[in-house]
Amino acid sequence: MEEPANNINLTYDSYLPTSTISCVAGFAGIFLVNLAGIRNILLFYSFTSIIYASSIVVFYQYNHLTFHTAANIINSAGYDISRVATLVVVLAYPSEKWKARALTTFLLLEYFAMTMGNIIAVTDHSSMRSRFHSSVAALCLACLSPFVAAAIAPTHDVVRDNGVYLIARKTTLRDEIRETIRLFRNKFMLLLLPYMFCYPFLFGVAYIPFPNIEAIVLYDVGRLIVVFTSQMLDVQWASRRTRGLMALLVTSIFCLVSSILTIVIRREPMDLSGVSPSWKETEILAYVMTVALRDYGKIMYATYFFAGVASSSVELYGFWVMGTLTNDLKASARFVGTFHSVMSIGGLVGIELVTEIPHHYTTSNTLTYVAFGMSMVSFMILTWVVTRITETNDWSLGRMQNSSTHDTLMSPDMSSETVAVVAEVKYQHINV
Repeated sequence: MEEPANNINLTYDSYLPTSTISCVAGFAGIFLVNLAGIRNILLFYSFTSIIYASSIVVFYQYNHLTFHTAANIINSAGYDISRVATLVVVLAYPSEKWKARALTTFLLLEYFAMTMGNIIAVTDHSSMRSRFHSSVAALCLACLSPFVAAAIAPTHDVVRDNGVYLIARKTTLRDEIRETIRLFRNKFMLLLLPYMFCYPFLFGVAYIPFPNIEAIVLYDVGRLIVVFTSQMLDVQWASRRTRGLMALLVTSIFCLVSSILTIVIRREPMDLSGVSPSWKETEILAYVMTVALRDYGKIMYATYFFAGVASSSVELYGFWVMGTLTNDLKASARFVGTFHSVMSIGGLVGIELVTEIPHHYTTSNTLTYVAFGMSMVSFMILTWVVTRITETNDWSLGRMQNSSTHDTLMSPDMSSETVAVVAEVKYQHINV
């Protein structure tokens, strides 16, 4: 009889607590980034990282789990909020020529660090004493992070390589609440929402857990290949609109291949003769995964790899599109925070819809087919947005004026990209 796997990672990073924190932190990041400032947010995350690293040291030394659990929750929120801040830096700070390169560099470093962390976490069989020493070393490194965050230039001091100042405007909490609500009346945001939601929803509904380190690594390698290839192919060979349409086609193909593999593996018959009546739901699922790897290993591993490729493509492309919509720092925070939260909601809803279905891989695939159809429709809707992409982001300033009530930031060459900061931001000439 097949024994259930002991190290099965049932939901990877899409389980209920993580997704809930990510969703709330994404929306909170909109207000915190725009009100507190990017550098302060990154300093906050530096300190939550120190607290979390300290909790690991305490855990290995005294086996005290309560502090570690609380620190993990705080650090998870800090990470998600800081990710919004970092992506705003990546999308708003560089000039248009370097936006894509900055985005792929950030995601490449992030995915690589996560891959190394996953490998170390799963393969580390050292003693508790050795892990304690490693956690102390990690704490020492974490203590250096506030100095790095403090070195980031304030927004009003940032000048792009073409001499153009970063567009930044003063704001209040009341303004942020009003502008964030108005954002959901914007045509382009409304058309982006299905894209943000549908593929994470499909990934959650498909619900293919990661049974071993090979599956996790293949998923992470798929993500790394996408951003690395995008980094290498970041050349100005055509207009932004043309490049956007080509990238959307490639992303759609990746998602199609990933979805087909997922549906194929879910339709394969599973031998449940070895299931014990006394097993719990998680044990039954672990058994099914063990049998699936034994009988359909190649298809399973291909599924994990292309799931990584597709998820990375969706995220990378979504952020790239948002980078073409505005150069405004505040507007970038609203787009990024919303994207981050809606993706988390999509994965969370998908997971929760199938967690009550018994024996998972032996049930109907109706939900998977529905989610797949929704994803394909969302790509079609996004095509309309991409066809409206322009070559410059000058239109991200709704109106421009010199006023004694507003700070005016002018570039040395009086570029139209940098006139002053004014009341409202409009997107793609659409009134919101």
